[in-house]
Amino acid sequence: MKHSRVLITILLVTLVLVVPSFSFAQTGTTPTSAERTELLKVRQQVWESYFSNDQAKLHELIGEDFLTINPGEEHWQNRDEFLAGAEAFATHGGKLVSLSFSRTEIQRFEDVAVLYSQLQITMESQGKRESLSCRSTEIFQKRKGKWVNTGAHVDSGR
Repeated sequence: MKHSRVLITILLVTLVLVVPSFSFAQTGTTPTSAERTELLKVRQQVWESYFSNDQAKLHELIGEDFLTINPGEEHWQNRDEFLAGAEAFATHGGKLVSLSFSRTEIQRFEDVAVLYSQLQITMESQGKRESLSCRSTEIFQKRKGKWVNTGAHVDSGR
């Protein structure tokens, strides 16, 4: 009898601790059509602003706490380094030739959205053209009513 009470107590404590975490883990939602459109627009602006070195727009779209992991680089860039990268690309005559997202999935968790994408980029710098197929995971947070990019991880897809 005493052994049964201990087992029941353990079971109840486990349920109390585990069930709320399952509920929390499943609070992710699919964004509404309007939210999806807004997120995709902001994401496009981030990429285009980077390649056109639109520093004013990047300051608006990229959070102060931004971090990015780029393919083949061990160093993770903060916001200032990311902005400097956009400037360096422009300084070396770089330009975006094409940018397309072949697939994007979005998970929304209240004021945070995670975008998972497959994309193709063609850039030109110093007369040399380079095309890349990549995967990206980007985090956006709604701040003061606007989606702000707070982090990104881009890899070569391999």
